[in-house]
Parts: sequence; C-alpha cells; structure tokens
Amino acid sequence: MDQIIQLLKNFDNSLHYYIDEYGAAIYILLFLIIYFKTAFVILTFLPGDSMVFASGTLAATGGLDFNSLFILFAVATILGDSQNFFIGKQLGKLKSPNHFLDRITSDKSIGKARTFLSDYGRIAITSSRFVPLMRTSVPFVSGYTGYEYRTFLSYNLMGGIVWTAFWLTAGFLLGNIAWVEKNLFITLLMVSSTAFIPAIIGFVKQYKKKKEALSS
Repeated sequence: MDQIIQLLKNFDNSLHYYIDEYGAAIYILLFLIIYFKTAFVILTFLPGDSMVFASGTLAATGGLDFNSLFILFAVATILGDSQNFFIGKQLGKLKSPNHFLDRITSDKSIGKARTFLSDYGRIAITSSRFVPLMRTSVPFVSGYTGYEYRTFLSYNLMGGIVWTAFWLTAGFLLGNIAWVEKNLFITLLMVSSTAFIPAIIGFVKQYKKKKEALSS
C-alpha cells in the first residue's frame, strides 16, 4: 500500500514515462487522480496543480492533447468537488457525538475551511482550489453546513474552469523552457503566487464590504 501511495504522490514527476507505458489510457489515469483528489478529503496527498502543469508541458511537445486535457481535468475537478459536497451533506445529517467527520479529517482543517467559507462565501468556493488544504475542505464543509447546492455548483463550475485553464496553460507556455524544467518546484511556487492575486483582490473587496456594513 505504501508503494502505491508513493507512486501516486510522484505520478506527476514521471508522467512522460507513464505516457509511453500506458498510451491513451493515461487520460483515464489523469482523470481519476484529479477526480479522487477533489472528491475525497482523505486523498489530498494526490498531485493536483503540479499534475495539470506537467500535463501542459507534455501537451506543448505533442505528447498529450491540450483540448482533451482541458476537458477531462475541468470535468474531473468539478465532479470531484460536487461529490465532496454531497459527502459533506450526508455526514452533516448525522447527529452522533462520535461523528465520522472526526475520523477522516482534522478539526483544524475543517475549522479553517468553515471560517474561510463564512468570511468569503462564494469567492471562497471559486478560489479555494488555489489554496492548499482549502481546495478539498471548502466543498466538504459547504455540504456539511447546508450550503445551497445550486449556488455552490455555479461557483464550482467557474472555479474548475479557471483552475484548469490557469495551470494547464502555464504548463503549456512555460514547461519546456530549460530553466523551468530544471527548477520545476521553484516555478510552481512562482506561478502559484500569481494565482493568489485574483483571490486576494476578491477577499479585500469582500472585507471592505463587510467593514462598511458593520460601520453603517
């Protein structure tokens, strides 16, 4: 089991090898990894941003098809978050003091996601994909706290498309630059920092609105 977990955790780093190994079936594997990462809180260790980025680099060299990747990653993450939402919704109906929630995730991560969702609402649903720990916790907590699914779905769709487009395009444009290939981790950090900009702007606007509402 440990070997399987390590294989999945490092799948993005050996993606070129698995393309040769599995051929067209690689698309199914990529879909499942992104789906399971977003659908289940306990599988946050699976690669996400780096997987989409690495796939984009291979699309730039013709190893994978960009349009197919965009569709499958967007669908995988949107379906995964919806699944995560409904798991949270079902668990939220349980009233046992020894809640199953305590066994699959930490109080700390759930507490942060609950506060994040409470403070920023719809912006949190869209931008949580770019925030470590929040990307799987926010959909779960949305369902767990009884958030309206129709509203969740609309912002989930938006977030899934933006997240996929951002990382896949970044990989396509930057991944085959020699320096980027040799410093992939640093590149991911740099690209991640730019991904936070829209979220930060949204959070600031939301904060100002709340501050104005309290002062009036």
